[in-house]
Amino acid sequence: MTENGQNGHPEQNGQENGQPTAVTEAFEKIQDLQIGYCRYGNGPNNMLFICGAVGCYKKDWPSSVLQQFDPALVTIICIDPPGYGTSRPPDRKQEVNRCMKDSVFCLELMNKLDLNPFTIVGWSEGARTAVHVAASGKQKVNRMILLAAGTKVDQRGAWAFRGMRDTDLWLPNARAPYLAHYSNDFLKKQWADLCDVVQEVFDMMGGRFTSDLVLSSIKCPSLIMTGGQDRFCTDPKVNFTPVLKNCRVETHLHGGHDFHIKYAKWFAEKVQNFIKETQ
Repeated sequence: MTENGQNGHPEQNGQENGQPTAVTEAFEKIQDLQIGYCRYGNGPNNMLFICGAVGCYKKDWPSSVLQQFDPALVTIICIDPPGYGTSRPPDRKQEVNRCMKDSVFCLELMNKLDLNPFTIVGWSEGARTAVHVAASGKQKVNRMILLAAGTKVDQRGAWAFRGMRDTDLWLPNARAPYLAHYSNDFLKKQWADLCDVVQEVFDMMGGRFTSDLVLSSIKCPSLIMTGGQDRFCTDPKVNFTPVLKNCRVETHLHGGHDFHIKYAKWFAEKVQNFIKETQ
């Protein structure tokens, strides 16, 4: 698939000979499942991007974002975790250990594509998977980038998820990005099941997702990116910088939970600068 990116310098906006660099799609068989992914760029810095809850790479990592990156600097792989997007059937089973299980597929995909070492990038729920990838793939992961991340849920967060459980009550513009890729029945069931998992983590695990238990073992350079207007995430300087030993924070003051899509150029510039500074 190829979509038009923004006009600009080829190295800044992912253009080759005046045309947007292509984003291609493919599959790899992992543990008897067909895992879908897309690929952008052919640079020396390998990256794996992971989508958020009830997401997919077409929704959470659209070509309008990927084409902000210099294709001569990076090779980006965006995975659809099992049960999401093109990695169906079967549909996703929401459970407490889902992100930890997804990390195995992430590492194996990069092995099959011979793209080690790589920088792991996760948004929202995908950030928890990224933590597991970085923790279990220490020799293969050279950087970690977390967007709109949270490895804990407090009482306020659990209450917020309870209030969002029924997607029929969402505003149409909140449902629209999901319904562009999924049926209403899929969205309704998956989101309700996800909210039940969050409640289980709060009630039975002291509000700590399994990713929080391995966070302190990560030693690679880490970049935590947030939106200043994100009402779902707490201050990363409270939850991440005291735990991660080699960590920096970047905040877009006007950004919300999906700041990387609305402010794609800013996102790409910060990430590429981080890559260059940690080579």
